[in-house]
Amino acid sequence: MSRFSLEALLELSSIPLVGPTRLRKLISVLGSPEAVMEAGYRQLIGIEGIDRKTAERIKAGPDKEFVRTQLQKIKEYDVQVLSYWDDDYPDSLKRIYDPPAFLFFKGKLEALETPAIAVVGTRVPSNYGKLVTEKFVRVLAQNHFGIISGFARGVDSIAHRTALQNNAFTIAVLGNGLDVLYPPENKQLFEQMTEHGLILTEYPMGTRPDAMNFPKRNRIISGISVGVLVTEAGAKSGALLTAMYANDQNREVFAVPASMLTPKSAGCHKLIKEGALLVEHPEEIIDVLAPQIQLQRERATRPEPKLEGSAKKIYDVLSGDPLHVDQIAIKTGLSPGETLSSLLTLELMGLIRQMAGKMFVRL
Repeated sequence: MSRFSLEALLELSSIPLVGPTRLRKLISVLGSPEAVMEAGYRQLIGIEGIDRKTAERIKAGPDKEFVRTQLQKIKEYDVQVLSYWDDDYPDSLKRIYDPPAFLFFKGKLEALETPAIAVVGTRVPSNYGKLVTEKFVRVLAQNHFGIISGFARGVDSIAHRTALQNNAFTIAVLGNGLDVLYPPENKQLFEQMTEHGLILTEYPMGTRPDAMNFPKRNRIISGISVGVLVTEAGAKSGALLTAMYANDQNREVFAVPASMLTPKSAGCHKLIKEGALLVEHPEEIIDVLAPQIQLQRERATRPEPKLEGSAKKIYDVLSGDPLHVDQIAIKTGLSPGETLSSLLTLELMGLIRQMAGKMFVRL
């Protein structure tokens, strides 16, 4: 269920200097995109992280033409949009650094509910890299794991196709808008995935596949995964960046070794030296991840903790949506001191987590 109007969210996001981080902060403090647009200049600059220039931009109003074009193309291309504030937005993605404000998507959203492994690597794999990718994905798919990748040439496309061939959900995270087909030779794969998988992007309609977009999208690939497998990658492969994000997000990283004389696997060897798990068989990945997935399921069904007083008030208003400390105090009617003290108690109990910008989420 959507909490806010898509049009209102797009309007606020269209304002220069209001990126995803400021968008989340503004709505957390003021309650809605409409409230942000209606807020006075002094009220805006009183919010942490909102400087005079940003406040002036907000008061100047949204880019109505951008919003009109987005809504038109979303309808024309039969695209759906999930916002950060929607109930179906994946919790795993909310907990990464700088989660996207929007997920434009086509396909089956239920694919996000399946534990999935990101499989990434070089755009120009060797025969060895192709065989390894196909083997690992086939076994993982047969063991009910979804497969995530970036829809690029090479390892990404092999991973998606092999998953589809083995009746597994596969998710592609793009570095461009959904109305822009890239790479163009993946037209048939795109159509197959919208029928049997999921294709998503944080980039608005019309966004070209510029080189700077792809490194940023890698945080989403790792963010919605339970682990990242690098099957073949050179020393400067973008797959290494996905692995770096995975480490930051406390995801397991797996790498397949090869001959030391093969430059295409230099990146995998580098990851192994830095602590990635060396895997020779897909079953090794399953053995590592199975207990973690079971623990996640147990946490999802655990009973409500027994709390009293201010700690219970705060716990009850928190959810998977990060909430600013000022909003917590307002919603609970507690003083700033009581709020901070109880937040610390809940954090020490492992029930909540503090995120950047004095924002808190329930675990």
